[in-house]
Amino acid sequence: MGNLLLVGGEVITPLEERFTDLLIENDVVAAINGGGDEKPEKAETLDVSGCYVTPGLIDLQVNGNEPCNFWGDPEPAQVEALCRRMLQSGVTAFLPTLITDDLQHMNKNISFLQSLGVGKEGALTFGVRMPGLHLEGPCISPKRPGVHPPQHLKPLNIEVLKQIVTPIVLLVTVAPELDGKGEALAWLKEKGVTVSLGHSNATCDEANAAFERGIRMMTHTFNALPPLHHRDPGAVAAALLDDRVSCCIICDGLHLDPTAVRLILKSKTAQRTILVTDIAQVGTSHGGLVGSSLYLDEAVRNVVQWQAATFPEAIRMSTWNAACAVGLAEKFGKIAVGRQADLVVWDKASLAIKHVIVAGKRIS
Repeated sequence: MGNLLLVGGEVITPLEERFTDLLIENDVVAAINGGGDEKPEKAETLDVSGCYVTPGLIDLQVNGNEPCNFWGDPEPAQVEALCRRMLQSGVTAFLPTLITDDLQHMNKNISFLQSLGVGKEGALTFGVRMPGLHLEGPCISPKRPGVHPPQHLKPLNIEVLKQIVTPIVLLVTVAPELDGKGEALAWLKEKGVTVSLGHSNATCDEANAAFERGIRMMTHTFNALPPLHHRDPGAVAAALLDDRVSCCIICDGLHLDPTAVRLILKSKTAQRTILVTDIAQVGTSHGGLVGSSLYLDEAVRNVVQWQAATFPEAIRMSTWNAACAVGLAEKFGKIAVGRQADLVVWDKASLAIKHVIVAGKRIS
């Protein structure tokens, strides 16, 4: 694989911003100053003046899209089509997400995704990194199931978790009030699995207890949770007030009104907010909220257009914060020397994606 020199762009790492050249050698970032005054030998030059250069986007909640449904019985060709569309939207890493289902079927799909390379360190599956799985259910509240089939809901206990939590599972969404003694949460923590509060009817006190037991995320904040009420603030208020907790948000203008997004960001700031899509095959195309029809680059543009966040803040929320939340900060979400060269080049004026680079290779 050859070298690539990106010249004249504004690099957002996203922990800092500067105008500089960026040298890629093989599949890693070799220098963030272009490697000196002279062009490296045998390096292709890509003029990115008038552009932002950012890490590849990371989506922690991907149920599928029009050609692919992770809730059903996906085929490799359908997953490949999904991955191609993810790359077009600047997503270079994502977590396939399985919702509540019959445990046998969940395990079938877990095995299928593992056979494609999901969870394999450093692997590219159809050109995209899928470092692990997100299990959204089945240990969620029967009072807040959303579209999850109620007949397949399970109690939150170690016996159930042992049947579905394999080494490729990075993230699990649960209703923590179902685990009164915290034994299941302790087991997940011991296994190195990130736990997120979601599809939960937890009171404010129950949510605070869960945060004390180690939960540090909230799944699609406000959605499938008790509404924020001045006499019964619920789990959302607890998450907004706890500086240890990151709130995931779906910024399609349907799951959350732009004003609600600004409220969340006013409380959590860009340091404790994560952009996700919850994209699904059904999505919002038929008027319901069955997942979304949103791609992550659209979410980035939306929060900027809504004046809820700056572009660098939106990038942080869709790269570094996501990587940190699920224990991937050593590998993903940041531009630094020696890191994998998974990058996106954005037009400054329109915030449209101009180029996507994965493992040092320009794919668009």
